[in-house]
Amino acid sequence: MAFLKIEKPKQFTFIPRFYDKRKEELNQRIETIRKEIEPTSDENYRPNIRGRMHERHEALYGVKAKPGKSLISKWVVVVIYIGLVLVIVYMIIKLLAALQ
Repeated sequence: MAFLKIEKPKQFTFIPRFYDKRKEELNQRIETIRKEIEPTSDENYRPNIRGRMHERHEALYGVKAKPGKSLISKWVVVVIYIGLVLVIVYMIIKLLAALQ
């Protein structure tokens, strides 16, 4: 029994149906020749700037925790622990009173 719910990472399973190595090599050669013939000024442009910034931030500082769920679950655990401590103290006091 777990006190905290830990989310499992999403799985990605892709099984390729068919792979043609000659066709892949041909497409790569065609693409390199096309780049040599028509050099463009936008070669370094990558449109997914937000995604790259997010990945860089996670790499440097780690994955950001979800504040709502984790904060609530931490408070629930703290309240349960305090309740258990109070019950144990009450039982000890009652036992000591019964022994006298």
